[in-house]
Amino acid sequence: MACVPQSGAPRTRAASGVRICRRLCRRDAERGFTLMEVLVVIVIVGIVISVATLSMNVLGTDRQTEEEARRFWAVLHQAREEGQLQALDIGVFVTRTGYEYLRYDQRRMLWLPIYGDKLFARRELPEGLRMRLWLEAREIVLSPGPVERKDEDDDDAQPAPPQIMVLSSGDTTPFELQIEREGAPALWRIVGTPDNDLRVERRENDFTAWQIVAQTRRHGAASEATADAG
Repeated sequence: MACVPQSGAPRTRAASGVRICRRLCRRDAERGFTLMEVLVVIVIVGIVISVATLSMNVLGTDRQTEEEARRFWAVLHQAREEGQLQALDIGVFVTRTGYEYLRYDQRRMLWLPIYGDKLFARRELPEGLRMRLWLEAREIVLSPGPVERKDEDDDDAQPAPPQIMVLSSGDTTPFELQIEREGAPALWRIVGTPDNDLRVERRENDFTAWQIVAQTRRHGAASEATADAG
């Protein structure tokens, strides 16, 4: 009987060792899993921050494109008003990064820059924005940047003609001009309709339709669109 405890002691110690080993392994496994959890949380937080930052940038860009769209619309409307008052044909030469207003010289039969009027001075878009232009449902290939023009006193000057024309009669070239951030869909556009209405439109949240935000009336002044317009 004295031998029983002696033979059982190693078994007890072995069993205890196994239990201790299992506990240590389990603890190590738990520690490893906790570390993985921490890493996963860090990754998720990073993604959330990135998405939030992107959302803020998109909102900022949306405001920026809205400002540029509204400005183009307002100045074009003003150009039409002045053209009618002064019996001038005015045009807009559009590039991928900006635009400039031109006047038609009847005597020389040339389109020339409008000097001395800041409203019609060449304008470059903020960095990262670009323009796309459609005429008669066909996209026009635009110059990548400003076109240098010769002095208006140069009789040999042959500046590139404008794509959008506002005649002294009030008639305007039908067009669609989108202002977008590079790598992102356009959220704002300016539209000239066949009945000479000028509109600023915003893309709906589902990206399938456009809503009129502001427009000119054919025989009236510029105005904000009604809530149900479009």
